[in-house]
Amino acid sequence: MLTLIGRELRDNFAHLILAGFFSLCTVAIAIVTAYWGISWVSLPISGIMGIILVVLYTTLGAAQMYTDRANRISSVLATLAATRSRILAARVLAGAAIIVATLVPLLITAVAIMSLEDAPLAFYRGVIAEVFAALVLTSFACYCVGLLLGWTAIKAALGVLLLAALVVLLVVIKGFVLPAIVLLLLFSVACLAHLWYRFTSIPL
Repeated sequence: MLTLIGRELRDNFAHLILAGFFSLCTVAIAIVTAYWGISWVSLPISGIMGIILVVLYTTLGAAQMYTDRANRISSVLATLAATRSRILAARVLAGAAIIVATLVPLLITAVAIMSLEDAPLAFYRGVIAEVFAALVLTSFACYCVGLLLGWTAIKAALGVLLLAALVVLLVVIKGFVLPAIVLLLLFSVACLAHLWYRFTSIPL
């Protein structure tokens, strides 16, 4: 399993670097906001950075599955005593690791800034954990959509993409609260279950 995860991380190193870069840019914007209090400029830019990160996570999943589908990588690995379930699990774990690794710096920065006495947007102090959980699960849900986009037909993929857009929109409307977190978790599980069925049921 570790070998499969390591392979996925190496194959998708470019996505890790890009996501890490935009995450660090968001960290830098947050630090500038904390010192100079220009939230009217930094908040829209941070929102754009967040959208870029979500798109990157989606393309990460799509790239993983499309590469497999185009080159029949899992068919080759399955002949080497690696089951499709293990291949998919390693792929998802590698994707989740990339998401967490690139978002944790944002959490650390947010906690550090909110610990300041005159922190900007101090009203978010009590909900940092909820906001971070919703951010991670939103990113993971979009990553799961990317996995489906990379593996399914275009017509089905467009339906999945529309559903993902509706889920993310609902989270934005409801805010970073527990029902939104539960909804994102259920959506991700449903996407992975459908993908697992499609991925494991194809012939070698």
